[in-house]
Amino acid sequence: MKPSADVLEIVACTLLILVSFVGNMCLFYSTRKCMTGRLQTSFLLIFSLIFVHLIKNLVVNVMKIVYSSGFMLDSAGCKVVHFTAALTTSLAIWFMLHFALLYHQKLYQTVHPLSEAPIPDHQKHALKVVSALWVAGVAVYLPVLLYTRRSEYLGAGNDTDLLSTKRIHKDCLIDFGNKQVEFYYGKMFLVLIDILPLAILVFVCFWMSFLLSERKKMTYGDIWMGDDDSETEILRGAKFSILLMWLITPLWISHFILVSFLKDLAACVFFPAVLTVLSSGFSALSPFLLMLVNYKMKLVSFCGAKEEKPTAQPANVILSPYA
Repeated sequence: MKPSADVLEIVACTLLILVSFVGNMCLFYSTRKCMTGRLQTSFLLIFSLIFVHLIKNLVVNVMKIVYSSGFMLDSAGCKVVHFTAALTTSLAIWFMLHFALLYHQKLYQTVHPLSEAPIPDHQKHALKVVSALWVAGVAVYLPVLLYTRRSEYLGAGNDTDLLSTKRIHKDCLIDFGNKQVEFYYGKMFLVLIDILPLAILVFVCFWMSFLLSERKKMTYGDIWMGDDDSETEILRGAKFSILLMWLITPLWISHFILVSFLKDLAACVFFPAVLTVLSSGFSALSPFLLMLVNYKMKLVSFCGAKEEKPTAQPANVILSPYA
C-alpha cells in the first residue's frame, strides 16, 4: 500500500524538526563557547539565523503536522502558517546576505591591505541592523497576516478528491480583494524582496571566490606571512558564506518553480513533502555545514579572533605587516 501525501508530509516535517533542532542547538552551544567579551557581529548573525531556523521548524512544520494529522486550521492558524513561513524565509536570506557582505569586506581588506578605506566597526551598528531587518520583515509581511483566511469551501468537497482536502496551500488562501494589489504586492514585490538579495548574495560570493583564488596566488618575496587568528576567521567566514549560498539559492529557486506550477503538480503524492523539504531544508542543513567547515579547518567552533597580550620584540626584528 502506497503511503498517502499526509503521511509523507508528517514524516518529512518530523525529520526536519529533529534535524534542525539538534543542529541548531549544537551550533548555538559551540558558538556560545567562543564568546569572550562583547557580542561580535558574526556571532549575532549566527544567533539570528539559529532563532529564525527554530521558529520555522517549531511553528510552521509543527502546525503542518497537526494539520496533516486531521485537525483543521481556522483563520488564525492559516495566518500564522503563511506569515511565519514567509517571514522566516526572507529573514534567512537577508541575514545570510549581511553575513556574506561582512566577510567580503574583511576578505577584500586582507587581499588588498594597502587600500586606504579602513574597515568600519560593524559591532557598533550590528544590533541596530539586525533589529531593523526584523522590523522590516514584519512590516513587509503584515498584509499577508491580515489578508490570509481559511477557505470557505473547506470540508464541502468530495473526500476522495486529493485536491480538496489536506492541502494548506489550497485551504489557507491569501485574498487581497484587489487584482492590482495581488499582482504588484503578492506576485511582484514579495518575489523581489527575496530574489534581489539572493542575486546580490550570489554576486558577492562569486567575488569572494575570486578574492580567495587571488589570495592563493599572492607572493610577498622574503617577507614572512602567516595566518593569524583574525585572518583565519575571515577565510572561514568567506568559505562558509560561499557554501551556504550554494545551498539556499537552489532551494529557494526550486521551491519557487514548484509553487508556480502548483496546479499541474498538486495531485502528486510527494508534492507536499517535497515543498516542505525545499522550504525548510536550509534551516536543517546549514548548521551542520557550518560545523563541517569548522571541522575541516581543525577548529572546534566558529570562534573569531581572540585577543592576545602583545609580546616584546627585539629592536632589530622586522615585523610582518600581517602580524
